[in-house]
Order: sequence, then C-alpha cells, then structure tokens
Amino acid sequence: MNRNPKEKPQSIFIRVSPQEKLRIEQLSKKCGLSQSEYVRKRALGYEPNTALPDAFFTVYQKMCDVANQAEANGFAKTLEELNRLIDYTHRRLIAPSQRTAKEIEEEMEDWLRQDSGL
Repeated sequence: MNRNPKEKPQSIFIRVSPQEKLRIEQLSKKCGLSQSEYVRKRALGYEPNTALPDAFFTVYQKMCDVANQAEANGFAKTLEELNRLIDYTHRRLIAPSQRTAKEIEEEMEDWLRQDSGL
C-alpha cells in the first residue's frame, strides 16, 4: 500500500472526442498544468490562469523591491498604494480563482473604467 499523501488513490475516467482532447491539451499547456490537474481544477470550480510569462515575474519582483525601499525610506502613501497593487496582482494573476469568466470580465471592465477615467 502506498502511503504517499500526495498520491491520489481514486481515478475517474472520461471519454472525449478528438477535438475535445486537443482543446484540453491546449488549455492545460497554456496554464502550465497537466491535463489531469487542469480537468480536476475545472471540475472543482476553479478557473486556472494561463501561465504567466517570465517578464511578469520580473515586473512583480521589481514592484516588491520598490515597496521594500519605500518602507525603508518612510514613504507611507506610496507604500500603501504599491502594496495594494502587489496584492491585486497576486490575487488576480497568480492565485487560482473560483470566479466565473463573466465575473472576471465584469471586474476587468470596472478596473479599466477606473484607470481610463470613464
């Protein structure tokens, strides 16, 4: 008996058409997940994010560095705004989501309206 807690002891088998299989392969690859992990997350109500490019993580790290510098130099307002941006970026782009595509789209519309001043 395997006692590895990470190993999943149950299996579910599904049948899909060749087109569905290809689509699952493409989507799971975009998200950087195995097909099993992608299907499991979708079945449990998550909307996996596509894998982010390395450039995003470079920018994210720079934002964190600026926040640390602002904290060290006593720039409280800048630090507050930057931390809000970092938290937002993490929640919306890194952390998995259980929101529907419609909820994400509505939120993005609100966010874009605020930034554009409309």
